[in-house]
Amino acid sequence: MKCIEVKTDPSYNVWIGSALTSQIGKLLYPIASGHRVAMITDMYVDPLYGEEVTAAIEDYGIEVQSFPIMVEEKTKNLSTVETLLRKLTQENYSKDDVILDVGGGMISDVAGMTAALFLSGIRVVHMPSTLLAMTDAAIGGKAELNLPEGKGIVGTVYQPELVVADIDMLATLPEHEIRSGMGEIMKYAVLEDSGLYNKLLNHPARTDLNDLENIIWQCAQIKAHIVEDDPAGFGNRGLVRLGHTAGQAIEAATDYSILHGEAVGLGMLVMAYGTGNRKTGDKIKALLEKYDLPTTIEWPDREIISAALFKGVEDRNYEGTYSIVVPEAIGHCVRKKVSARELTLILKKGLVAIKHGKNQSGKRHSLRSFRRARS
Repeated sequence: MKCIEVKTDPSYNVWIGSALTSQIGKLLYPIASGHRVAMITDMYVDPLYGEEVTAAIEDYGIEVQSFPIMVEEKTKNLSTVETLLRKLTQENYSKDDVILDVGGGMISDVAGMTAALFLSGIRVVHMPSTLLAMTDAAIGGKAELNLPEGKGIVGTVYQPELVVADIDMLATLPEHEIRSGMGEIMKYAVLEDSGLYNKLLNHPARTDLNDLENIIWQCAQIKAHIVEDDPAGFGNRGLVRLGHTAGQAIEAATDYSILHGEAVGLGMLVMAYGTGNRKTGDKIKALLEKYDLPTTIEWPDREIISAALFKGVEDRNYEGTYSIVVPEAIGHCVRKKVSARELTLILKKGLVAIKHGKNQSGKRHSLRSFRRARS
């Protein structure tokens, strides 16, 4: 079991290890003793872990009430949060009580926003159940919701009291969710850690939970350091959006038919090739292929570019420019401001490059891709 202290204000610990579900009551006791816990989870995770988590908390004399919800990108919105706020009100929860969310990144977004808004803020503990949430979404306090106009437009930064990542939960995670999480892990390898890149490329981590524990810890450390330097997201925290400008545009254009981590991987490729960093793009591509993540997409360029320009609100600056993260080399990425025209050209060039599917020697690969569903 490993522990990372995230030195924000307030600071908190991130626990990563095996069999932590059985210890959640012990970890919560200093926070929730004498109070109630509202457990927010999703309809898929609740049957798997709801009773076990509840029993572990009740063993310490803490009252738990479960609020399972159905969350997907289309329902990660204010309406879902309002429903939870009303339920908490109807059940007479107080400011001294605690929200515990158990699930993936969308659950931590919804629960984090609910905690930030209920009675002007009550304490929240994240218990991520997916690889993506353990390495990224549960750390840093960001809670984002979607509007019809775009993804992540409604948001806040509200730090948790505690994060508990039980890697045993990954044993029940579908293979496609593991792949999606690997997309976020690769983001950190490209962003700041060439050693992690080489480890992932030469020693693939697929089912070895002990190996995944170490990788999750490395990514969590990187995220923690970035968040400590820029908790509100006005500076270097923007680097964690590597792969997101094009990736979220791909998600929006395809109506979220592609998983987030897969879209981030494609987004990194598009940005590398689109900015002329071909060698870096080839290295990213080699890593994506190692884990059976898509390296090309068959979708109209204009729809992806339009989504980036008009739905990419998080990247848009007040002066009409866009902030992008460019992977210049493995372990070295930079933030740049570009005009709408420059972003269009970058995306066009990058999308053309990944659709051609060529490596440096010019040979064409047979690649897994996402195609438009035909009626």
